[in-house]
Amino acid sequence: MKNMTVIPPKPQKGNAARKEEVKRLRVAAYCRVSTDNEEQASSYEAQIQHYEEFIKTNPEWEFVGVYADEGISATNTKKREQFNTMIEDCKKGRIDMIFTKSISRFARNTLDCLKYIRMLKEINIPVFFEKESINTMDSKGEVLITIMASLAQQESESLSKNTKMGIQYRFQQGKVLVNTRNFLGYDKDEEGHLVINPAEAEIVKRIFREYLEGASCQKIARGLERDGICTARGNPRWHDSTVRKILENEKYMGDALLQKTYTIDFLNKKRGKNNGVLPQYYIEDDHEAIIPKDIFMRVQEEMARRSSERDMNGRRQGFSANHAFSHMVTCECCGEHFRRIHWNNRGKKSIVWRCKTRLEDKTRCMARTVSEDELQQGFIDAINRMIEDSEHYINLLKDNMKIAIISRNPLQAETLAARMRELQQELIDRTESGMNYDDLSEEILRLRELQEQTNMDEAAKNERKKRIRELANFIDSQPRTITEFDEALAKKLLEGVRVGETYLEFQFKSGARMVVENE
Repeated sequence: MKNMTVIPPKPQKGNAARKEEVKRLRVAAYCRVSTDNEEQASSYEAQIQHYEEFIKTNPEWEFVGVYADEGISATNTKKREQFNTMIEDCKKGRIDMIFTKSISRFARNTLDCLKYIRMLKEINIPVFFEKESINTMDSKGEVLITIMASLAQQESESLSKNTKMGIQYRFQQGKVLVNTRNFLGYDKDEEGHLVINPAEAEIVKRIFREYLEGASCQKIARGLERDGICTARGNPRWHDSTVRKILENEKYMGDALLQKTYTIDFLNKKRGKNNGVLPQYYIEDDHEAIIPKDIFMRVQEEMARRSSERDMNGRRQGFSANHAFSHMVTCECCGEHFRRIHWNNRGKKSIVWRCKTRLEDKTRCMARTVSEDELQQGFIDAINRMIEDSEHYINLLKDNMKIAIISRNPLQAETLAARMRELQQELIDRTESGMNYDDLSEEILRLRELQEQTNMDEAAKNERKKRIRELANFIDSQPRTITEFDEALAKKLLEGVRVGETYLEFQFKSGARMVVENE
């Protein structure tokens, strides 16, 4: 047997033997009641009195106060001032425990209830529900939280499905849903229809006009910032992506494509672009247009042209429109664009244009260097030659106009539209009955592409006719020759310049061409 010696405690002197004082818990209560009648009002007063007496009579508790919301729904917590004040006091360390009558008094929304229970548990503050006899910090509380998490997911999923069904139904009825606070150019009338906001519409027109004049999205954005123009959300900062979205939005020509995005995950509300996952609905002439359809289609065509251009290595080229000849001058030898560079040749500074391929590798292209003065003078000479022989060139332009007047077959366009309406109705019927509609989706997409191409072809023809008229009117109205280079005129009339070894070929948007030989 082991020897064991008990060592007694040493006797303490004075206050050292005094027991450590136990810290009192700071306890608060929360109550809420709708006061639609006297019975509910008396219940509200009774709850406050009950909790005040209940907490004060416990010597281990320190009464913090009763947080009470009167006549406020618990569906969400945004308008419950006392509830939000209580939560803030918890975060600041002023409360150690909360009492409330029941879960329904604390929050009727499962998501909110679960959110705040978890948040309070993380800072070691229990919530005690009297009716259910549940303390959120004990094992029973853990089970409650688990059950509530499951209920919250079901509630969110059910809400998401109901919302989707409502939106889907409105889409099928052709009702356009637009938050005009974030949409430049339109307001809503009393019936919810889109109506033009004149001041904002001028900004939209400016964006489309400048893009067709050759400006890039970034340059347009910088110009809007420089002039103190704000976005639809009132932000003075513009991004080129914001400008691009405006240029791509079909609502500005009076149409509406519905269900462009959809909810990917109903729990975190993540949304994604609808690339054929769900049906879409395209409504023509839904509201008054800010941008005519032919101009809108010209912009789409120009955007496609800029994005499709590649360099010799197949890499996408950036677009710049800082100068009159930006992205216009091309090489006869390799087809690459010329770049504008500041040249220092033996101490003599000048601005010249050189083939991009030659700049990168002199062995791959031997194209000559062209001074900016030569390009400007060549344009002046080309215009003057047209003015000098105005009768001849106006007749050529009239011939071009006759060719451009040949338009698309209206019967074919109407046939496409009729077939599209049939497919849309069949798609709606199948969606409502839960039938598979994959085959319909493919045909609708194919017809939609045909319609867009037809519209773009028509827009291109209208644009060609407009440019022919512009050049013809310009030639006819000039009383004398031009002596100075006009950058705005070059941007308006000129489509491109081809650089040859002994010449410059100016290609006009009207289809006319003029070759200027080197002197």
